[in-house]
Amino acid sequence: MKFCPACRNMLYAIDESTNDEGVKFAVLSCRKCNYTEALSRNNPVVYEHILREDKSDRLALNPYLKFDPTLPRFTEIVCPTKDCPSKHGKKPDVVGVKVDAKDMVWMYQCANCDTTWKQNARAV
Repeated sequence: MKFCPACRNMLYAIDESTNDEGVKFAVLSCRKCNYTEALSRNNPVVYEHILREDKSDRLALNPYLKFDPTLPRFTEIVCPTKDCPSKHGKKPDVVGVKVDAKDMVWMYQCANCDTTWKQNARAV
């Protein structure tokens, strides 16, 4: 995001201009004063909006993960819920989904009580 050096308002990419050779190029212009600035080849980005989404929230809303036979199952991971049937004699059954492969973040769902939790496997 760029700002006008004269009046400090945001510059908008709303204009198109032509140079002496007839080549068209985009122009950033101020809506308050008459300042204009051509977009350079060094920084051609007009607008960039980056969203960071936590995929585990979306997966946690899916109650059918425990029925998916393609997901890995873990019997050695203990459910954190105190009243889970796996802590009272039932076999532990936890489904794991890798949410972020780069940082090795896993989201788990207990197949017995539907509790979901996230665990970071990388030591920080």
